[in-house]
Amino acid sequence: MTKDNIVLPYKLEQHLTEICKENPTYINLLSVWNINKKMCQDALSTVVINYPHYTRHDVSHCEAIITNIEMLLGEEAIRLLSPTDTWLLLHAAYLHDIGMVIECKRIEDNWESKEFQDYLHAAENSLDDSLAENAKLINSFGEKRDKGKSVLAWPVRVRYAVTLLIADYYRKEHAVDSRSYLEDMGNAFHIDLGYNGLIQQRLINVLADVAYLHTESNDKLLELDYRTNGFNADYAHPRFLAQMLRMGDLLDADNNRFNASNEIVFGEIPESSRNHWEKHMSARHILITPDIIEYRADCSKPEVYRETRNFLSWLKTEVEFWALNWKNIMPENIKGSAPKLGKCELLLDGVPDIQGLSDLQFSISTEKAFEVIEGANIYEDKFVFLREVIQNALDACKIQMWRDISENRYRSWIAKESVNNLQPFQIKNDVFENYGVDVILRKYDENHFKVIISDNGIGISAEQFKKICNVGVSYSGDKKRSEEVENMPLWLRPTAGFGIGLQSIFLIADEFEIYSKAAGNDGIYAKVTSRRKNGYVQISKSDVRNEQGTEIHVVLPSDMTFSYGFSGNTAEFISEQFDPFSGEKQMLYYMKIWDVLCGTIENTLFPIKLFFEDKQMDIIKSQKFDKLEKCSDDGRYYYNMGDDYQMSIWDCKTNSSMSIYLRERYERYNNQLYFKGMQLKNAPYMVSKGIWYAMDLYGLDTKKTLTLDRKNLRKGQMKIVDEILDDAVQFYFSIIKEAVFSSKTEKSDKECGQIYTFWCIASLEDKMDLLSRYSDIFSLINVSVEVMKKAGNSFQHTEIDYKDIIHNLDKTAVVENIDDYTDHNGMQEKLEIENIIDLLNTHANDIPFEIVIIDKAFREVLIKSMEDRIMLIPNDSSNNKFMYLISYRTNTDELPTDAGQSTKRYLLEALLKSDDGYHYHDGTLRGCIPALKGYDTISTSMIPFGIRIEYFGKKGNVISPVTTAQWQKYKHLDKKEFVNAIVSSIEFDNLIKHVSDNPINEKSYTQEQIRAGYIDFIGELYDVGSDAEI
Repeated sequence: MTKDNIVLPYKLEQHLTEICKENPTYINLLSVWNINKKMCQDALSTVVINYPHYTRHDVSHCEAIITNIEMLLGEEAIRLLSPTDTWLLLHAAYLHDIGMVIECKRIEDNWESKEFQDYLHAAENSLDDSLAENAKLINSFGEKRDKGKSVLAWPVRVRYAVTLLIADYYRKEHAVDSRSYLEDMGNAFHIDLGYNGLIQQRLINVLADVAYLHTESNDKLLELDYRTNGFNADYAHPRFLAQMLRMGDLLDADNNRFNASNEIVFGEIPESSRNHWEKHMSARHILITPDIIEYRADCSKPEVYRETRNFLSWLKTEVEFWALNWKNIMPENIKGSAPKLGKCELLLDGVPDIQGLSDLQFSISTEKAFEVIEGANIYEDKFVFLREVIQNALDACKIQMWRDISENRYRSWIAKESVNNLQPFQIKNDVFENYGVDVILRKYDENHFKVIISDNGIGISAEQFKKICNVGVSYSGDKKRSEEVENMPLWLRPTAGFGIGLQSIFLIADEFEIYSKAAGNDGIYAKVTSRRKNGYVQISKSDVRNEQGTEIHVVLPSDMTFSYGFSGNTAEFISEQFDPFSGEKQMLYYMKIWDVLCGTIENTLFPIKLFFEDKQMDIIKSQKFDKLEKCSDDGRYYYNMGDDYQMSIWDCKTNSSMSIYLRERYERYNNQLYFKGMQLKNAPYMVSKGIWYAMDLYGLDTKKTLTLDRKNLRKGQMKIVDEILDDAVQFYFSIIKEAVFSSKTEKSDKECGQIYTFWCIASLEDKMDLLSRYSDIFSLINVSVEVMKKAGNSFQHTEIDYKDIIHNLDKTAVVENIDDYTDHNGMQEKLEIENIIDLLNTHANDIPFEIVIIDKAFREVLIKSMEDRIMLIPNDSSNNKFMYLISYRTNTDELPTDAGQSTKRYLLEALLKSDDGYHYHDGTLRGCIPALKGYDTISTSMIPFGIRIEYFGKKGNVISPVTTAQWQKYKHLDKKEFVNAIVSSIEFDNLIKHVSDNPINEKSYTQEQIRAGYIDFIGELYDVGSDAEI
């Protein structure tokens, strides 16, 4: 083929050049373009700095867009373009992604902003695993360094993480930023796109709008002007320009969008970016003409297939929109129609995915969501909607109260100059009485009754209704409201966290009505219908409610069934007053509603009144906060002391309210646990010895703390609650100590009981100190403890005073597993005294203790102390059981020792035995033993699931490096070969890392030190196993 026969495509830049030659009036367009093109190239070359894992957004992408536009239009249409349209198209291709150029100072300023910090924490829950992982790294990095972790390459990891987070944060708004930059390029980049007015500013503004719309929905494109005056005597067509940019950008789908060198320099590409990369690499055929668009791709994996399918769906939407709106978009002199979407084929690893199975996506509609909730018994009772709706009403009252406080409406009622760090006891109780919720039960007709929940909170605006219609959107999902809530004290913040709220009504009814009035707004009426009835929200103005607040009206059938307990108002009414033939069931539902409220809401900030046919019947009174005048030295606790050492406490750090009471007997007591007034089911498990307490948690986040039914603490949250309680109890004892041990000579039986209880709860070190300091008081208190006491070479069953045990602590041990020597048959437990005496006397010469405690109650007084010596006594007559003797000490720094070489041997043997029917365990393959002195380097504070526990050490434990299976497999080897076989396994490397990550104290050891310690330990195991022929 000769040079003359080659047909080169007609280019936009060529068209602009030819026009300017023919008509010098437009020469400034060409001159400005040539200068701006070079300036844009320089600016776009910096995009890769913050987006190294993204597709190319440099000049190659710009030129690809221009080429795609030229292919879509064809030479005939290009020659019909006005000079201004041509100039704007070229600039749009080069400048639409200018928003991805991020100024360093802007990043620095934004990083410290609250909005960006909120983003960082929200990113931890991102569905993009890489993004979530790196957000957690940045958020916890300081903490990790504080823990002394050896992370020598931390600067590289931080650079990687920061790059991912910056890209994700700014990418979402890059089109908005492009528009902002284009409207003022001189300020951002010292570039004057119009060159001192050579190009009109209004054309620059058109360019800015076109760039902004390349990521927006295509409907917004039609909001642009169809035609506007151009540079001179021509016209520009903003809609056309935006459509061409969108199509050209979308069709840049060829293989060369990524720079493979970036991964070598930047590091591993995140999974989401890799799928996007492979989407481009999967392209096998692309055809773009003015008449047709074709595309074929062969994807290597389902994730890439889905990415590619999304691309094709987007392309189809764009082409259809262009075709439908051709006349409203294209310049009037360009005839024809949009190109058709021809054959678009998707292959999955060479095979057509005909059924689309790789692209299935789990989705759930609103009504199905509630079917799942019902089916999973998350809500045991459909009447739970009352709690959800009332909780919303109480939250509305909380926000309104805060607004009133912030506007100084209660200045004289608040015992504090500023509202900063305001605590509830600093507000007069009468203030809380100004807000509240009414629950009204009325007869609706012969077959229905109506429940109305009314509050005088903030009311609901029309805008809020849009959010109400979404399951899972609560206050945290409303940015403006969220900012308001964050300024509120923790204890006053709304409880809502799951966003179910009003939609829980659909568990029991298909529709409900709302009458509401928000401040500064007209009253409104809304009828909300479930999707089971083609769900909709119908809103109109209403003057039914003139005062601010909200009413929820729910109509329920009179023949509705429900569950009820054996006690309570409902059960009493049914047994004593209810006649099913009376035709009057409203009172029955009243009783049910009252039971629901009393069972779930008890200590609310505001009163809840219950009405039957407009007559008030009952009330749940608002929480009364005692005026707490005393404050701890560190300012954390405010408190008052009542009679009998009962103390009311407010924890300013966690915003928790507590009442603690020292009892006269060291026994177990069931305590009360609330979350912002709602009693939790965890309460029965909040058992303590010697004290009773009630605790209400006001400062914890609802979603993080509670299960979906709001009745239980989430897994892991009990530890947080325990820490709050432990701190408060320690503070409580520090305050009452002086009063408990007053110099008053006469002590009542109750006071003596409380003194002994105080002593039982104290640490072992404090126990010894108290006995020494207040010996005259303790001489009045005598408590006998059941023990085995050595006399000569034998043990005898007897009782001794608790004070004698503490005075002889170094000679005393506790039978740790006393339950193994207890007869549980019958109504009462009975110690197997004869068996215990026989076992102790059989090994009396080897036992270094003179007193062995078998008293279960007193055992619990000591078991929280740190072990001093551990001794295992074999019980050959009882299935190879051991009796565990543990002595205790005040020093908590050192590891315990084994009382005799046989104990260590027994423990090591147990690690190699697979037949283990009596130990506490989660698994059987790998075991652990308590951390003993000499095993410091290999001891760990955390035992993962699946480890067999021979005895759980309080200071720490040693996880066996040898599994029972490995012992059976390698025990025939010599010692050196055996050790090498164990340490060469991947499991051993993982164990080393686990011990390194979970040391027993702040003094952590290097992995090299841990490895060396374990190699010696493996040698010990080999010797013990070989000698015992296990």
